[in-house]
Amino acid sequence: MSPLSRRELLATGTGLVIAFNMPRSGRAAAMHPKAKTDPNAFVRIGPDDTVTLQIGHSEMGQGNWTGLAMLVAEELECDWSKMRVEHSPAAQAYAHLEFGTMAVGGSSTMRTEFGRYREVGAMARDMLVRAAAAQWKTSPHKLHTENGFVVHGSQKLSYGQLANAAMQLAPPNSVKLKKKSDWKYIGKQVRRLDTPEKTNGSAKFGMDVQFEGLRTALVARAPVFGAKVRSFDASKTKAVKGVEQVVQVPSGVAVIAKNFWSAKLGRDALQVEWEKSPEVDSEKLWASYRELSKKPGDVAAKPAGDVDAALGSAAKKLEPMAEGEPKGSV
Repeated sequence: MSPLSRRELLATGTGLVIAFNMPRSGRAAAMHPKAKTDPNAFVRIGPDDTVTLQIGHSEMGQGNWTGLAMLVAEELECDWSKMRVEHSPAAQAYAHLEFGTMAVGGSSTMRTEFGRYREVGAMARDMLVRAAAAQWKTSPHKLHTENGFVVHGSQKLSYGQLANAAMQLAPPNSVKLKKKSDWKYIGKQVRRLDTPEKTNGSAKFGMDVQFEGLRTALVARAPVFGAKVRSFDASKTKAVKGVEQVVQVPSGVAVIAKNFWSAKLGRDALQVEWEKSPEVDSEKLWASYRELSKKPGDVAAKPAGDVDAALGSAAKKLEPMAEGEPKGSV
């Protein structure tokens, strides 16, 4: 809801107004349809038994592509060496469960997706088992899965063999997830799925995207807060191969080139004279920081216990270091 001024409130003629705050998850649910868990949108199994997972969260080195794949692999009972990951297309099915849109932030990926991605794996497994049961003309309850296969006594079918038939089935309305004691992947050490591409150079980043007419702009920004461009000399910048334009922008001076490296070299060659803001004095700012550091900080919570006394008491309980004992031992 948008905020109302007092005048707007009185103009409504409302007899009773109740103010409330909708939590972030509530706002997302109100603004966007809840992302539906459709295993066919997340999991693709190939004839060669590879399991490719579509992920709507960005992998920025924190390992969430591997972590999310582990959740699916756990419930799907597949072979980890067959797991692959791809970035999903833009679609509501992959929307963040709190934000209501495709986004990453707040270290929220594993916290919000821990249940959904496990459900995806369990739903896909259920569909594969039902497809195998139909082929063997038996009850799904008589089958089990292991390492990428549906097993029935001495018979077994790989996920790749069952994928097309399973995809035609309706996803189950509910699934039973594994107990923590039965986990094989979650909480265990596995090979990260994004490491090979990042070490052999085949991984694609933003600066790797190229198409006709694309240009890169890098901005030379002020070295201190509040400074403005007084003047700039772009003669050396324009001499750099690939540089096309040099223009002043509100945040500094932008160098526009045919590619990133030309823009970088051009910006390095740019000579800018900055006019410092009279409102921002670095020396006075540092002096104020030094004075503030001498004062006690704000209390975020009421004190609980005496840290100094506890540490002092603990130090007395430590046994003295024996002769020849490595440093750091207790």
